[in-house]
Amino acid sequence: MPMFELLLNAVWLAVAAGALAIVPRRSSRATFAVACILVLLFPIISVSDDLALNGNSLEEALAIVVAAILLVFSLIALARVEHELAAPALILVTIPSDPRSPPRA
Repeated sequence: MPMFELLLNAVWLAVAAGALAIVPRRSSRATFAVACILVLLFPIISVSDDLALNGNSLEEALAIVVAAILLVFSLIALARVEHELAAPALILVTIPSDPRSPPRA
């Protein structure tokens, strides 16, 4: 059983390395996004966690997966929000003046 677990972990490592290898190098945001996805998927796909499950822990694992997916979707929604700066209010200040010419002495 340990050899099988080691083999599946090696396959997971190859998939993760391949995903990071195909990400465009000029986009650091894409690299960061793929790295975050891999970090979130690792506990889900990891064989060592799956082999030791019993009935109750399966429900807990499912709840954790659902919470992680909700967290990812909420972070994506927050990343798409654009902050718009309000235009400053313009206040016109005029000096009151008399259109008539000054009195002559």
